[in-house]
Amino acid sequence: MRSIELVLDPASDAAVRSAWSALVDADLPSLGRSGTNSPHVTLAAGPELPVPAATPVLLPSTIRLGGVLLFDAGAGRHVLVRAVVVDRALAAFHEAVHAVAPGGLETSLPGRWSPHVTLARRVRDEDLPRALAALAVAPLPELLAVGGVRHWDGETKTVTALA
Repeated sequence: MRSIELVLDPASDAAVRSAWSALVDADLPSLGRSGTNSPHVTLAAGPELPVPAATPVLLPSTIRLGGVLLFDAGAGRHVLVRAVVVDRALAAFHEAVHAVAPGGLETSLPGRWSPHVTLARRVRDEDLPRALAALAVAPLPELLAVGGVRHWDGETKTVTALA
């Protein structure tokens, strides 16, 4: 799988990693358990997603976090995320990415996309109250600063900086 992702500046990256660490400290699932994850917002994903030469609109400088969301991860488990609010700048950038890098999965297309910052995968239903309590120890700021955009090729494990 390939993806195009917004990455965060160092301070915002550290804030998300603090939330990941709070989950680890509570002995819960967390993206902080893997040394290869970095906080990001996926803009497009697909098996044949090309590396775009450029994006024709300005990269958003910040993203605004919304509430906690759960995505289904199988029987009795969820992916725990913070929603990202889609404002005009983010919507325009998202559409521009898909214009220069066609081939995204339906769930990443404009009008179908649910942008988010993932905190943990496969959290058991019975652990959700503890997960929320752990996240309260390391609250995320309302605004996260964008540090750039990258293309990730999961097959070759290659990161290409785009901006």
